[in-house]
Amino acid sequence: MISPVTDNSKPFQALYNKNLNTLNDVMKRLASGRRINSGKDDPAGLIAATQLEAAIASLEAESRAIQRTNANANIADGHLSQLSEMSADLQGLIVASANTAGMSDAEIAANQMEIDALSSSIQRFAQDAISSLDRISLPDDGNEALATQLRDAAVAVASLASGGANELSSGNAEAAQAAVDQAATAFAEARGTIGAYQKYDLETRQNSLAIEHENLLAAHSQIVDADYAQETSNLARAKVLTAASAMVLRIANNNAERTLDLLV
Repeated sequence: MISPVTDNSKPFQALYNKNLNTLNDVMKRLASGRRINSGKDDPAGLIAATQLEAAIASLEAESRAIQRTNANANIADGHLSQLSEMSADLQGLIVASANTAGMSDAEIAANQMEIDALSSSIQRFAQDAISSLDRISLPDDGNEALATQLRDAAVAVASLASGGANELSSGNAEAAQAAVDQAATAFAEARGTIGAYQKYDLETRQNSLAIEHENLLAAHSQIVDADYAQETSNLARAKVLTAASAMVLRIANNNAERTLDLLV
């Protein structure tokens, strides 16, 4: 930037310094892209901008938290998806094994082995799904209700394992089918609960935050960002005034008395 003349003994030097300072301010705003570069530029605007920046930072932090929660909900949904698939496999084995007249003891024993393996996996995945609920917060204290629902479903499936009340050799085919149906329904409803939470709580809030964030950014920009069209016009005007005042200053320095007489 051009250094202003410091000799203020002559009125034309003061005018030149004023126009030069204006030119320097305009150039600073154009270079930085900001209307407010220091507190003196607009004290009230700086306070408002600082408050908006704090609000924007808060929204961004909440948005990141929602994204993490949504990712954790996806993990829980993944566990429940596996549980639904395994319960469907169990249903197929129960239906196939119900026709004992057409199956040998070896085939029934093989089916029971598969049921045991599925039951064990379902117990493990159900516990994983329950643990994943700790990283989300369902409305109306829904975490505990959903955890209880999953535990009950796992217990129902456990009755089909060897030694359970509804193992294949028990002859309780209807009870076994009812237990599997109960578990399948519970897993599907749990997925629906988490899906609704993601869609109507997390995504709705995220969309609302995005709109609010955009509006705050726009308000912040209006306060602190330079208007390039206006500042370009100001630059042209400041250049003309600075050049004119510099010319008058040179004339005044060469013939101060004559110049002052002409202005009186």
